[in-house]
Amino acid sequence: MMVVAIIFAAFSVFWATAPFTAINLPARFILDLSDWPLDSLSAQLDKNIMWLSAIGAGLLGAIAIFLGGVVAPAIKEGNKPIIRTTILAMVFWYVIDSVGSIASGVASNVFFNSIYLALVLIPLVGAGKNKKIG
Repeated sequence: MMVVAIIFAAFSVFWATAPFTAINLPARFILDLSDWPLDSLSAQLDKNIMWLSAIGAGLLGAIAIFLGGVVAPAIKEGNKPIIRTTILAMVFWYVIDSVGSIASGVASNVFFNSIYLALVLIPLVGAGKNKKIG
């Protein structure tokens, strides 16, 4: 889970460049990739995309810290309530983000959401099967 937290933190830092026009190529790449195919990498981001990207990147960074600082130790300890709550939280995020992406016309984002969900759920589900949780 610590590796997943680091991946999420790095992703959030790249995504957080969106509001900074001079250095926002990483964010433009992430946003264009999420709205597959890569076809608007050179387009400038509008104010709303910059703003919502800053919010999303901040939330993803917070999730990364939560996964590394709370969930990873909970997995080692076999803390069933934290493991279950994290699974519920990630499924909740997945459903809302994916349904919203489809409704917004960016169904390709569901593919990327599925990867992120799997990165988190695999260690969580594995923890429940490999450890005695009480």
